[in-house]
Amino acid sequence: MTITLYQRVAEDLIGKIRSGHWPEGAVLPSELLLMEQYGTSRNTIRTALKQLEDMGLVSRKRNRGTQVIAQPSAQAFTQSLTTLDDLVSFASAAKRQVVDSHEMVMDKDVARELGCAPGSRWMHISMERREAEARIPLAWTDAFVDPHYAEISSYARAHPDKLLCDLLEQHYGRRVSVIEQAVSSCSVPESVAQRLAMQHEGPGLKVVRRYRDAAKAIVLVTRSYYAGERYTLETTLVRDLK
Repeated sequence: MTITLYQRVAEDLIGKIRSGHWPEGAVLPSELLLMEQYGTSRNTIRTALKQLEDMGLVSRKRNRGTQVIAQPSAQAFTQSLTTLDDLVSFASAAKRQVVDSHEMVMDKDVARELGCAPGSRWMHISMERREAEARIPLAWTDAFVDPHYAEISSYARAHPDKLLCDLLEQHYGRRVSVIEQAVSSCSVPESVAQRLAMQHEGPGLKVVRRYRDAAKAIVLVTRSYYAGERYTLETTLVRDLK
């Protein structure tokens, strides 16, 4: 996964807004000054500012510049994509517990399974999901993000009820537009079966989700395992009568 220059500029701008360097009501430097500051093109600056505008952080008007209108918020994703409310509700009900995080190189088998490039570097975050007061975990999840977002594991620990994609947007400005989901039956790996308190390596469900931005680039990939008898995925199909 490549971190584009406009994305890096957007992250820096968001950081300055969050820190209070540009408080609400402040006007950001002109495009020309930002071009000079970041040593980049006008198109890159405009794309970065458009990202902040889409997040609801700034307002851009001709002859009035770019004005800060809000602080970064984790709510932008759930508000703009309300069809994913069920996923958000799941994150709130089944909170995560981060078990481990480390940088890794994607081997061919895992890359094929997740739809990533073999040999690419990722930050691997392993975690359990557990409903309130539950003794046994509901799921085991492996999440993969670019090492550029290494601090996301700390944010995930601090906010166990927030979606990782919301945290990526809040702290880095990387907005997810589409989530692809693939559900399949599987034999749960022995190490995961032990985590899920299964009697032995047995049948389960595997859910792979690929989170993509507006340019269709992969932002985040997750792979979750569920014991077969503990999880049901329901889908409603509606006929288009047009």
